[in-house]
Amino acid sequence: MKYKISWLIVLFLSSLALLFLSFKTVYQINNYFTLNSSKRANLEKFVIKMDSKDKYEVLAFYNFEIGDKKFYSIRKFKQKFLNELTAQDFIQKHSNKDFFIYYNKKNPNIASVERAFPYKNLVYSIITLTIFIYFIILKYYVFSFQKIR
Repeated sequence: MKYKISWLIVLFLSSLALLFLSFKTVYQINNYFTLNSSKRANLEKFVIKMDSKDKYEVLAFYNFEIGDKKFYSIRKFKQKFLNELTAQDFIQKHSNKDFFIYYNKKNPNIASVERAFPYKNLVYSIITLTIFIYFIILKYYVFSFQKIR
């Protein structure tokens, strides 16, 4: 009886992990296919901001026009900097580059600077599904020996 409860707990926890990763992956894949058009954005300014961990982060304020409407947005770069000087160097490198955004043709309010397919999360979801199936097969394999005795 103890074994059945522990197996149920293992199956429950692995199913929670599988559900979490699967929903996250499906959400990211949906975002990837929702952003179906791109356009050059007008970069307004960069701002260096200090976060709570004494690191600096860079924000980019930009706008883009679609038809007669003008849309404004902010991009927070993922890269963190130890001091303000390295953040300024980062800004100088990126200020000369073209700044493209990806947006949804039907609803331009849905826009992003990055559009990348979530390969890593897809692989994690497949690995988690494989582990979940392994635990189910192992459960039936182990409990089949208990019935023989």
